[in-house]
Amino acid sequence: MTRRLLLALLAVLALVGGCGLSEDSEPNAIAPDDLPPDLLDPNPDTSTTISELPGTSVVVYLLEEVDDDVRLTEVHRKVADPADPGDRLVALFAQPSEQEAAQGLVTAIPADTMLRAMPVLNDETKELVLDLSSEFLSIEGPELPKAFAQIVYTVTEPALGVREVRFLVDGEEIGAPDASGAEQQGAVTRSTYAALRPVER
Repeated sequence: MTRRLLLALLAVLALVGGCGLSEDSEPNAIAPDDLPPDLLDPNPDTSTTISELPGTSVVVYLLEEVDDDVRLTEVHRKVADPADPGDRLVALFAQPSEQEAAQGLVTAIPADTMLRAMPVLNDETKELVLDLSSEFLSIEGPELPKAFAQIVYTVTEPALGVREVRFLVDGEEIGAPDASGAEQQGAVTRSTYAALRPVER
């Protein structure tokens, strides 16, 4: 409820209370002419009814169909700490919003995927180690490389200083598939998923 709406409602209550009306056994409707205009406005000012979400806007990567092909695409979501790869992944793991879905954006990452531990970055090699829950591997076939690509592109944004990513699932290292589905050994980079890279606008 907006401040203006709340003040208007309090004014109505004060007016009713000050009129010395007797108690009724049943509630009675108030005539529209007796209500403040704000209470009748079907489209209140959204600037006062919808607060800004907290956090800083960062880039994460969803998927979209481009010319009968699926490619990564940048979207902006808010995080508490833009320098924390874990915060970005938590934002990425959220399913597409209604607005994103209306634009045809999707994700290959299962909705119940979670981080099992904070990502660990090797400052010398710029390798980030991620430990994901087993739900991440509940997808198979061509969707699996897309899910890996979304994660790799998201955590290798230049501001994070990450060059390559090594994956664990339930604490066990796994070989990430490349864009074609071939299993890779060790860490992977953006070039591993070049076939899925975002289309230049």
